[in-house]
Amino acid sequence: MKIAIVGYGRMWKLVEEYSLKRWNKIAIIIDPSKWTTIQDLLSTDFDVIIEFSVPKVAMDNMRFYAKNNMKVVMATTGWYDKVEEIKTLFSTSSWAILWSSNFSLWVHLFWKIIENASKIMNKFEDYDVFWHEFHHNKKSDSPSGTAITTAEIILNNVDRKKTLITEELAHRPIKPEELHFSSTRWWSIPWTHSVYFDSLFDTIKIEHTARTREWFALWSVVCAEWLKNKTGYYEIGDFVKDLV
Repeated sequence: MKIAIVGYGRMWKLVEEYSLKRWNKIAIIIDPSKWTTIQDLLSTDFDVIIEFSVPKVAMDNMRFYAKNNMKVVMATTGWYDKVEEIKTLFSTSSWAILWSSNFSLWVHLFWKIIENASKIMNKFEDYDVFWHEFHHNKKSDSPSGTAITTAEIILNNVDRKKTLITEELAHRPIKPEELHFSSTRWWSIPWTHSVYFDSLFDTIKIEHTARTREWFALWSVVCAEWLKNKTGYYEIGDFVKDLV
């Protein structure tokens, strides 16, 4: 398979490494350090784009891909308020997109655990639920896309929680129906996501810690291979269904 990499940071090097390890070819790398631009894709023969860029360019890039009938694995985070527009662009088309707030397979297993735990804890109103995450200080979005997806899972399965709160509660107590998600950005700490179910008597903690970026690169390549012969709009859950 011929892969085009769109990257504005460290991830494209890992994507290149794992693409070659899986016997794919690199058609082009779009990065300022390579003196290439997204327009160069128009004159390049490739099958699927893998993009790890930044939120401020991701939306314009996706519109460009849709306009020019390109397939893309979108691994850039921080643009989810525009997801309905992207769904419209790709859902009835001959091109394709697969996106996720997190490309680690293990995070998706973590989400399945949180979903099942939330359904159980929905029956036990003595337990409150909250979240905290740690990320390195180069992380561009807060809360992370992983946090937002986790919050949606909890809100869909714990009836007593109605509203997500991500800002600091400095001047009032939290309301019982509010779900508080807090974030810390700190030096080079591993990505750590923790969900707590807390009562007067005990605390249940479910936690996922990622120690390397390599999982994200590897699974983005596997997703690209999966997307090659597909058209339309996909979320990573569609890919995961083929695995579990």
